[in-house]
Amino acid sequence: MQIRIEIDVKPEELRRFLGLPDVAGLQEDLISFLRDKLGAAAETFDPASFVKDNLQTLRQSAPWQLLVSATARSSASAAAPAERPAAKRTRKRSAKTDGTTEAKTPRRRKTAQRKVAKPPSSSET
Repeated sequence: MQIRIEIDVKPEELRRFLGLPDVAGLQEDLISFLRDKLGAAAETFDPASFVKDNLQTLRQSAPWQLLVSATARSSASAAAPAERPAAKRTRKRSAKTDGTTEAKTPRRRKTAQRKVAKPPSSSET
């Protein structure tokens, strides 16, 4: 069994119903105060002086250090030719019938032996 109740209420009606204070006036005062402060700050704001004043703090921050080190690594790897690491041999394991595994020894390649014609010795001539 499901019971579903929908209540269509405006926020101010819900506030009054729950007994919460009306903060609309306070909110309007706060917004106007912030607008005045930001407007005054925007008139005197100079981005160049802001960056100059805060550059040392920026250079010492961990995210900036991470960015610089990542950029240095990527530019160094782009300049140097990429070297491939030598391939490592891995031992394959075969499953026994009882569920345990056993390491197989790697097979060795047979190298072809060259037949080199021997120069005639002085005794044969």
